[in-house]
Amino acid sequence: MKIDVIGCGSALSTKLNTSAILVEDNTQCWLVDCGPTIPRALWQRKLDINQIQVIYFTHIHPDHCAGLPALLGQWRSFKRSAPLTIYCQKPQQASLEQLVSLASWPDKDWPFPITWRTIEDQFQHENWQLESAATQHEVPNRALLINNGEFSLFYSGDGRPTKSSIALMRKAQLIFQECACFDALPESSSHGDYPQSLALYKELGEKPMYLYHCWDEYREAIEQAVKQEAHLHVSDDGLVLTSAEW
Repeated sequence: MKIDVIGCGSALSTKLNTSAILVEDNTQCWLVDCGPTIPRALWQRKLDINQIQVIYFTHIHPDHCAGLPALLGQWRSFKRSAPLTIYCQKPQQASLEQLVSLASWPDKDWPFPITWRTIEDQFQHENWQLESAATQHEVPNRALLINNGEFSLFYSGDGRPTKSSIALMRKAQLIFQECACFDALPESSSHGDYPQSLALYKELGEKPMYLYHCWDEYREAIEQAVKQEAHLHVSDDGLVLTSAEW
């Protein structure tokens, strides 16, 4: 399995792309989230127009979905032909469908089929086994566990960890956890913080964990703090990890 960090920044970061990752093995390729800066970052990688088979949306805050019209518009312009599957929460599908319509406006026809799938607690896509869990966030967010039979990856999306999302972390070999702030946030917060992330890292047996979605003003402090831990890191745009490194 290969993970390409397309972006790791927060919603209003002036330094980094909005948070999204590309996950692939020799059978399929998924894009997880697609904020406004993600299409250009993908185009710069010169991917094959049909390479991404699935887009998974953790939630529909603009920094996680507003890039969808631009990405689909580019695929349309360059004659993509491969089918696309979009996974989302059912109540959020109508808003995403509006973004899809915007990508082709005023035309309504698409040159490639788009299939909508509802995120379930447990589901399968081809040979991948997937699980999702709610985090504590102001807009419902579904963290994701991907298991391709050999390796397992957890990606939190946004939000403060919950018992159910932590349960998924326990099953993962590699963890990406949202960590907005260096200082402790209130327990009622919609975001993770460094003290909580550090405690989780210790509790989970010091598995490889990458913190992302850090607010710009706290990123440097978090970067300095993780240097004290062997397998705790701050993610970065353009970071590429393979299963051989885990």
